[in-house]
Amino acid sequence: MSNQPQSTVVEFQIRPESNSMKEWLSEWNKRAIDARDGEPETLAYAAAVNVEDENGVLIFERYAQGESSLKIHSERPAHKALMDAMAERNMTKRMVYASSFADASNYGWWSRPERGDLAISDGAILVVLGMRFSDEANREKFVELTNGHAEYCLANEPDTLIYSGGFANSDNDRADIKEGDLLFVMACTDMAAVDKHSNDPQHIALGPKFLEAGVSSERTFMKTYRTTGYGFLWR
Repeated sequence: MSNQPQSTVVEFQIRPESNSMKEWLSEWNKRAIDARDGEPETLAYAAAVNVEDENGVLIFERYAQGESSLKIHSERPAHKALMDAMAERNMTKRMVYASSFADASNYGWWSRPERGDLAISDGAILVVLGMRFSDEANREKFVELTNGHAEYCLANEPDTLIYSGGFANSDNDRADIKEGDLLFVMACTDMAAVDKHSNDPQHIALGPKFLEAGVSSERTFMKTYRTTGYGFLWR
């Protein structure tokens, strides 16, 4: 069991004939409050709606001690209570995909402590991106170059709230994610902040740097979500 910090992303489709998104989130939020108040090793536990599917909801989770913290989370009475309540009311149609990934060491950042008011935000944009590399050397070079850019973003983009990622723990049979893929997570205050980040000359300059370094990568997965104000992106 790995005790390295890790993140988990799980997307569900709600069953609209049984409940609205607001009703689903209200039920789930009971679990989020319990995680916030009773699980110090749960660093993030936030709900965000898929911008392309009004019935899709992502649960973004982070655990300080990896599988050990996740086990504590899963064994809480409140977790069973949530599963039982949702099953009884037939609230969830299906799980779209789920993936866990161990933190890339010293890569970017997962919180903006100075902007604590945004840890529980409604309307922030959360992007989950999958990258695959031909070999580990390519992956390490990509992380090195983007980590340098992360330092720039931290200093110059106050509306970029999260900019980090990790390596997938296993292959996924519901999404194009394979063990070792880099799963990158970025959160911004709104879509305007995402556009500002993407169009920044320093960001655009990464392309030529990748070419110069011979970095070969493939984007295999990308989804965008909007936070709901339920749960927390960081502590």
